[in-house]
Amino acid sequence: MTIRPYHKKDFRYVQDICIATSSLKDDDTPLNRAYLCAAYCDYYLDNQPDFCFVAVDDSDEPVGYVLCAPDCDDYLQKTDELYLPLVRKVDSGEFFRLNALAKIEQRFIRQGYTAHLHIDILEEYQQQGLGTKLIETLCAKLKEVKVEGVRLLCDTKNKAARAFYEKMGFEDIDYISGAVVYGKKFFDEND
Repeated sequence: MTIRPYHKKDFRYVQDICIATSSLKDDDTPLNRAYLCAAYCDYYLDNQPDFCFVAVDDSDEPVGYVLCAPDCDDYLQKTDELYLPLVRKVDSGEFFRLNALAKIEQRFIRQGYTAHLHIDILEEYQQQGLGTKLIETLCAKLKEVKVEGVRLLCDTKNKAARAFYEKMGFEDIDYISGAVVYGKKFFDEND
């Protein structure tokens, strides 16, 4: 397994992984696919490809990814204009949840967690060190461009994921409706 930068040819694979690792994996309709990808992966692939990395198999096909918005102000503006309208049309409950999270994001940005990430790996490729390599690769890139800190959401019931993030140096910085907000600082604002 290799970790490499995302390429445009990986777009559909990343979307497939997004669906396969979601709660809608057994209901992969074109409409569900469109709204789920609009909510959780298309912004990153369209707007921040330099901060997207994939884990690939021996055939160079992605089996996992980490996607990042290094500038959450840009993320919030563009998702509100370009991606959330589709989510609203398909699932108004999810739209309102994502909209509420966007408002809360400002608090974390002010605390120095100016980037956020999503990571997903196909089930059959988990527990092989790919998550560690993906996070390490992304964190090195974020440090290189002087991003102060990064955060993510994790379901409070997902004990394995929580242990993984804590092992990777993330700290729980908040709790939001059934989710833990994990953050990792690279630099203090005084550095």
